[in-house]
Amino acid sequence: MPKRGSTKQLLIACQMSFDGKSNREIATELGFSEATVSNWRKLEIWKEFETELIKAYKEQALNLESGTPS
Repeated sequence: MPKRGSTKQLLIACQMSFDGKSNREIATELGFSEATVSNWRKLEIWKEFETELIKAYKEQALNLESGTPS
């Protein structure tokens, strides 16, 4: 099994995590080991993706509250 994923795979994994999937579920779906997914979570790029996902989620929530379409 490959140890390193592409940037796109990391983004997909981060989105899956944000959606509530476990490391095991992410690993199984993407074809990596659970340890690899665990290691990805420690990468700076993962943290950047998480920050962007949280920002987008907050903006969407605020738009819903104000009635502004996203």
